[in-house]
Amino acid sequence: DAVRQMPFVVSKVEKRNRRKNPAAPFTTSTLQQEAAKKLGFSSRRTMRAAQDLYEGIDVGEDGAVGLITYMRTDSPEVSETALASVRAFIGSNYAKPYLPPSPNLYKPKKSARVQGAHEAVRPTDVRRRPEQVQPYLEPDQYRLYQLIWQRFVASQMTPAVYDMTIVEFDLGEYLFRATGSVMVFDGYHVLYTEGREKEEGKTMDDLPPIPPLAVSDQVEVREITPSQHFTEPPPRYSEASLVKELEQLGIGRPSTYSAIISTLSAREYVKVEQRRFFPTELGEMVEKIMIGKFPEIFNVKFTSGMETELDRIEDGDLTWQGVLQDFYGPFNKALDAVDMNALVAAAHGLSPEDIAKERCPKCGSAIELKTGRFGPYLACVKYKDTCDYVKSLRKARAPDRPTDQKCHLCASPMVIKTGRFGEFLACTTYPQCKGTRAIPLGIKCPKCIEGDLAERRTKRGKSFWGCVRYPACDFSTWNRPVPDTCAECGWVGMEKKMSKAEGETRTCLKCGNKVVVAEPEEVALA
Repeated sequence: DAVRQMPFVVSKVEKRNRRKNPAAPFTTSTLQQEAAKKLGFSSRRTMRAAQDLYEGIDVGEDGAVGLITYMRTDSPEVSETALASVRAFIGSNYAKPYLPPSPNLYKPKKSARVQGAHEAVRPTDVRRRPEQVQPYLEPDQYRLYQLIWQRFVASQMTPAVYDMTIVEFDLGEYLFRATGSVMVFDGYHVLYTEGREKEEGKTMDDLPPIPPLAVSDQVEVREITPSQHFTEPPPRYSEASLVKELEQLGIGRPSTYSAIISTLSAREYVKVEQRRFFPTELGEMVEKIMIGKFPEIFNVKFTSGMETELDRIEDGDLTWQGVLQDFYGPFNKALDAVDMNALVAAAHGLSPEDIAKERCPKCGSAIELKTGRFGPYLACVKYKDTCDYVKSLRKARAPDRPTDQKCHLCASPMVIKTGRFGEFLACTTYPQCKGTRAIPLGIKCPKCIEGDLAERRTKRGKSFWGCVRYPACDFSTWNRPVPDTCAECGWVGMEKKMSKAEGETRTCLKCGNKVVVAEPEEVALA
């Protein structure tokens, strides 16, 4: 409050001219990162669309044409022919200030593992504008081609120019500083702006302009916002930041990033919420067990070192037989020494000694560790004979969550509960009313158009998906529906299926149109 009463007189004004250079053309890694940020694509979805664009698309009179260069590359470099072509395009379609006097050259990162056999991911012919080929492309193909085309053309344009102003108010005991920015020339921004995630911090584009001020000017203080900054844990990985981290740590190759990330989800080691990865209970347990027992192997240095050895095998410096022998000798010894029950117990903070001391609270007998279909548990040694004591080691289930749904039996409110098969809707008056139903997926039934689809279970516990209006509507499918839009009929709702023969596919629930989103070899890796 004391500060608010003091006159805010300008003590210093500093003006700077800043230039922001365009980003380099795409490598595989930066393509996956940018597609995740700007288009919301997963790495697998990006590479599937890129593969289609590379292999060739029928674009009318020209027939089948590969629209982009090879999409698996570490290099941002571009051929002299492509540079001449894009500079001619910019000179013909944009004002003179947008074309630099000489080409912008980009070099790959200095790394022993960078493979520069292929140039950057770029359009094969810059004259094929995205809007010209859009009629021949599927939505994902068009959006990715537009991203690649814009990034490539922008990479050969002039920098954006900003006037930055820094104003200081020296109040003796306190020093206040305001920073503002105004774009005075958009440069490459006329065509392209990089995607950003909020954790990446502010850029010059985010700073508000500051009105003209001079030293000794007094300003009116409208608001003072005090803030205190504490050390915070790093944010959860998004698809883009995880790809970037894999690249920086030297884990995997550009062609395997999508398979690595898909494996985490396919094996349910992570779940995705608001486009961020969160470890599941299974993932945390696997990580705890594996790092505890095999610290040398479950280490990013081991993984990146293995990648280096594979490169040396390819170069002829090492033999694959020697590398495998050096690895499998110590690994087999460590594997033979594994006691699975001890590992599972340790993952839950228990030791064999702790379990040996435990006694059944019902009959006083010893307790043993068992593993069932729903995870590990402690059980009386006389379980199923004369005693029925068991204790699950799984984490406590989530508390009930209120909803706006009404019970179909008594019209009472329903809550979301967590059971052994996952979440479901249950009546709040239980046990007086035993009304339950599956949580709708938000995908309309393709048969009756009225009801939503929801996950259900057979008597044997197998999952299937059916209409919530059953028995009035008997639609059902064994494959999980996902909210993807069919390119043929526009229906929102497709079946997700994975097989070794076809790979990962999507089949429209309405018209049956099938598309492949991952090749069989990618599914095999997952």
